[in-house]
Amino acid sequence: MFISPMLLQTAPGPFSHSEFIYEPKIDGHRLIYSQQNGKIRLYTRHDNDCTRQYHELQLPFADDVILDGEVACVDPTTGVSDFESIMSRFSARRTDKITQLTGTLPAYYGIFDILQYKGQDLTGLPLMRRKEILARLALPSGSFGIVPHVDGAGEALFQQIEVRGMEGVVGKRKNSIYEIGRRSHAWQKVINWTYAEVYITGYRKQEFGWK
Repeated sequence: MFISPMLLQTAPGPFSHSEFIYEPKIDGHRLIYSQQNGKIRLYTRHDNDCTRQYHELQLPFADDVILDGEVACVDPTTGVSDFESIMSRFSARRTDKITQLTGTLPAYYGIFDILQYKGQDLTGLPLMRRKEILARLALPSGSFGIVPHVDGAGEALFQQIEVRGMEGVVGKRKNSIYEIGRRSHAWQKVINWTYAEVYITGYRKQEFGWK
């Protein structure tokens, strides 16, 4: 069962607020994990079924559940995720290629929300209540993890993200319900932009988007 995910607004800069929690933003792609009657399906935010691309995530929980999170290829020594690697996983179509990449570029599912549990809709509950339920889940393997959060200290977390070269921070209002398919100010992202001076040596017209 697919549930259209709640989307983020962009904050103008790092901020701290006692009514928010803050999570590191994983540099991967959104993934809805759905286990219904023991059957597992994985979906992108646009309702594309990508179950077969991620063998290591086709593992069941003890009870039926629908989860929201981000799938990424994460360096275990630094915790930094690589977007190009997870796109290689996502774009693989041949069975032999998928099997090869499962070994060389293992995927990690960082879970940050729970939308249904044991057939019960949780989207109307406050965020922190959903987090409590999520924290009690027994994860099926090391390919799954719960995204950590800090209380109120968004600017301090963002400073750590900058030092480690990670993608950014997501601030979420503690009492927010899960707004299915909506972009909400209750969830705000702050991107850790990187800048470089480069020389443009050429471009193509009317190809790859150039007009």
